[in-house]
Parts: sequence; C-alpha cells; structure tokens
Amino acid sequence: MPFFSIIIPTYNRAAFISKAIESILNQTVSDFELIIIDDASTDETEEIVLSFKDPRIIYVKNEQNIERCNSRNKGIGISQSEYICFLDSDDYHLPQHLEILYHEIQKRKYPEALFFTNAWDCNDGTNLTERICPSTKNINIFDYIARYTFNPQRMCVHKNILKKFQFDPKVYVCEDLDFAARIATSYPIYQIEERTTVYVFHNDSFTGGDSRKPFKELENYNRVFRKPELQNRFSYRTIRRLRSMCYFHIALYYERQRKLAKMYTAIIKSLILYPKGYNGRTNKILFVLFLYNIPILGVLLKKSIKKLKVFSNLLLNKYKYD
Repeated sequence: MPFFSIIIPTYNRAAFISKAIESILNQTVSDFELIIIDDASTDETEEIVLSFKDPRIIYVKNEQNIERCNSRNKGIGISQSEYICFLDSDDYHLPQHLEILYHEIQKRKYPEALFFTNAWDCNDGTNLTERICPSTKNINIFDYIARYTFNPQRMCVHKNILKKFQFDPKVYVCEDLDFAARIATSYPIYQIEERTTVYVFHNDSFTGGDSRKPFKELENYNRVFRKPELQNRFSYRTIRRLRSMCYFHIALYYERQRKLAKMYTAIIKSLILYPKGYNGRTNKILFVLFLYNIPILGVLLKKSIKKLKVFSNLLLNKYKYD
C-alpha cells in the first residue's frame, strides 16, 4: 500500500487542475496514490485528468454534484494509505511537500495525529508571499484553528482518525475549521514550519468571487460553535471576533447594495461584538462608512474631502517646483 493518499475534490476546474496534478506527480516522494473526485464537472476537467497516464492516479466522477465535503469523504473511503493528504484543484503543492511530511511523521514515530505545514499565497499567478502562519506554541489550539485556519491542503491525517472524524457536509463553508477542531478534541496537532503548499487566489474562487461569503461564513461559524463536542473549546473573545469580522464585511456588502438600514445594523453589531475592530484597523473604515452615508451630511463630507484633496494636490505641485 502507498504511504500517502492525496485527495483532490474538483468541480469545473479545467483551467487549474493540470497544475495541481503535476504538483503531485513531481513530488520528491513517489510512494503515494492520487485520488481525484470529480464532482460532476461540466467543463473539460475529465478530459484533462484522463490525459495523465500515471497508474497512481485514481479518477472517480460523481453522477451528480455532492459538494466538496462529501467528495473528500468519498476519497477517504477509497484511500488505502495510512496517512491522508488533501489538495484543492486550483492550488498546488511544492515538490518537497510529501517528503517534509514523511520526515516529520517518521521523527515522531508514526503517530495517530494531524500534521499541518505552513503555506504561501499567490495573488497574481506568479509571485509568492508568505501567508500568516504563526506558531501554535502558547496559543490555545482551538483559538489558533479559528483565527489561523489551515486549509485541508496543508493537512496530513492518520487514517484511523478519519474513521471517527470526517468532513461535515452541513458545514459547507469553514469546513476546514470544523474538521480540524473536532480532531483536536481527541488527537494531537503538529505544526511543521516549512512552507510547502500554495494558495492561489482568483476571481472564480470562493475567497475572491462570492459576494455572499460573509453571510455563509457567519451561518457556518455559528453552526460550528454550537456543536456539543466543541462547546467551551473556543474562547468567548475568539467567537466574538469572528462574528464581528463577518458583520464588518456584511456592512460593506449592504453599502454596495445601498441598503443603508441593514448596513448600519451590521456596523453596530460589528462594533459591539469586537470594539477594537477584528484586525485592529476596521473601526476607521466603519466610522467613515457610517458618516458618508448619513443623508445630506454624507454628501457634504464627500464634497469637502474631495475639495481638500484637490487643494492638497495643488500645494504639493507648487512646492514640488519651487
């Protein structure tokens, strides 16, 4: 049996999946199986996957769309290895991802545990920037998971754990937070400092392309925090911060929609939940949003600031050439 199973759920990712597959086939460790669960794609995803002739690839296409949690669970059921890894079909692993995981697993004598590596972000298709990945030391592991949630592609999980914990299809957003937190109630979590995988941001991703993202996150955060097995695991401060973050982005959404009553309600909720601002900078934005949209006063403020900017530019130009 292979040492690793890598599970890729995919849906209409013809533009990205080749790079994801190649990143697995180019690993410096070759002892793996790659399980691709195609969630009833309607584009050329199937043709692209089948163009790879590597015998380690197992391709399964769902007859109907069952969403990524069920697809990952289906891949877990098919897997034959002791350690299960994941990858989203629009992201990719660096060549030593599996090798670094293997050495850490070996060093710790093959424990039943969840390992996770650190990661890079890629916003423009080429340049990598460091993702915020602080150490888990001296931080409550549940608060860490909530604040610095590590995507499944950074995880490697012993198969025995997955007999007890799998992805919850009812948590259709933030499922990575829920999955890792439930595992943390019973098994150790080990962080690996090396950055071995890359998140790719694009307009068609959930992060970059779903305007309803904060509403979905709020719904699913609440669903996770109410789970009996996770009661009293997260600090009250962490829960309030995440809810405040959602209401901040909901306020921005309603401002774009010009639904000002709902915008003001979201602003107030965000401030009450976390008065400092969820990232320390958002209160200024909410304050400006609040003032700019007050009838008459908001218009006057915008005009005044516009004139002030023009005057400032004139002064700058004057002194630039004097």
